[in-house]
Amino acid sequence: MLRIRLVAPALAFFTFFAFLFAAQPRIHPAISIRTIARQAVAPALDEDGADAESEAAGAYHVTVLDLFNHENFAQLEDIGQAARSQKSRFRGGGWKLAAFYGAISSPGSGTATDAEWKAHFERLQRWIAFRPDSSTPRVALADSYLRFAWKARGSGTSDTVTPEGRKLFFDRAEKAREILEKAKSLSTSDPHWFLVMHKVSRAQEWTPQQAKQLLEEAYNVEPNYYYFYDSYAFSLLPRWYGKPGDSEAFAESIADRVGTSEGDVIYFNIALHENCCKARPQMPALSWDRVKQGFASSEQLYRSTNFQRNAMAYMAVRGGDKEFAQQIFGRIGDNWSKRVWREKRNFDYAKDSLSLRPVTPHPTTPSTDE
Repeated sequence: MLRIRLVAPALAFFTFFAFLFAAQPRIHPAISIRTIARQAVAPALDEDGADAESEAAGAYHVTVLDLFNHENFAQLEDIGQAARSQKSRFRGGGWKLAAFYGAISSPGSGTATDAEWKAHFERLQRWIAFRPDSSTPRVALADSYLRFAWKARGSGTSDTVTPEGRKLFFDRAEKAREILEKAKSLSTSDPHWFLVMHKVSRAQEWTPQQAKQLLEEAYNVEPNYYYFYDSYAFSLLPRWYGKPGDSEAFAESIADRVGTSEGDVIYFNIALHENCCKARPQMPALSWDRVKQGFASSEQLYRSTNFQRNAMAYMAVRGGDKEFAQQIFGRIGDNWSKRVWREKRNFDYAKDSLSLRPVTPHPTTPSTDE
C-alpha cells in the first residue's frame, strides 16, 4: 500500500497527485476519443474563461466556425491559405493552421449524432464542389472521417469493442486514407495533411518503416510543425507501438535535428502534451532541464499563455523542482488554470506544498491507494 508521509512537500504532493488524478490503465490500441482529438489538434482556446490571453485564439476559432456554418467557402479558403503561407501563430506558439482545421474537422461535439456528422460531411463535400482544386476541405474531410471512426469504435479497451464498431472503425479510417491520398498532389505545402495521415497510420498499424517515411516527408514540408512530432512521439509510447524510452529518444532526436530555439520549442510542446497534466507522465525520461529551456525559448519567440505557465508549475512541483516552481508560481499569482488544476484547491495545495512546513493533505484526499 502507498502511504502519505507528511515530510518532504514534493513527495507529499506527488502522492496527492496520484490520488487525485488516477493514471489511465495501459491499453493497446484503445485510446479515448478525447485523447485522439487532442492528438489531432492542440486546443485553439486556453480553456480559462477569464484568461485574456486566449481572446485572439477564441475569436479566430469562432470566426472560422461561423464562416463554415454559413458556408462562406471563399473566405475560408483565404484564411486557410494565409495560415499556411504565413505560418502565423498565436501567443504561446500555437499554429493558426492547427486551430483552423480544429474548427472545421468535426461537428464540434463529442456527443454529436450520426445525423449531425452526416450534415458535417455534406457541408465539406459542398466546399469541395465549390473549389475542386483545393486541398483544404479534403484534409478536413479526412480528419473528420478519422474522428468519426473513433466515435464508432468507442473509448474502451479492445475487448469492449463490438464487431460492428470495429468494422466501422477500420472502414472509416480507410476512407480517410483514400481522401488524403487523392488530395496529396494538392497538399504539397500543407503540414496538416501529414499530421492527419500519421493519425491514419496509427489507426491502421503501419510498419515502422512506413511511419518513418511519412516523418521524413513531413519534416521536409515544414520542420517546425510540432503537432506531427507530438503525434509521432505518442505512437511510440508502450501503450501503442513502442518500448519504454522510445518516445523520449525520438523527442530528443527531432529537437536536435530541427535545432536552434525551435528545436527546444518542439521538445517543450511534446512534454506539454504528453506529461501535463496527468498523475504520471507518459514520457517520464524526458529531460526536465531541456523542457525548461524549451519553455524559455517558446516565451522568447512567442510569449507564453497562462495555461503554459500553470502547466510548467504543475510539472515542476510533481518533479520536485522547488526553486523553479516558486518562481513560476510567483509569476502566476492567483491566475490558476482550470485546465491544469481542475479545481482551485489543487492549485492552492500545490503552492502550499512548497513551504518548509509539513503539508496536511486535503481532508477529502484518501489516505491510501493501491
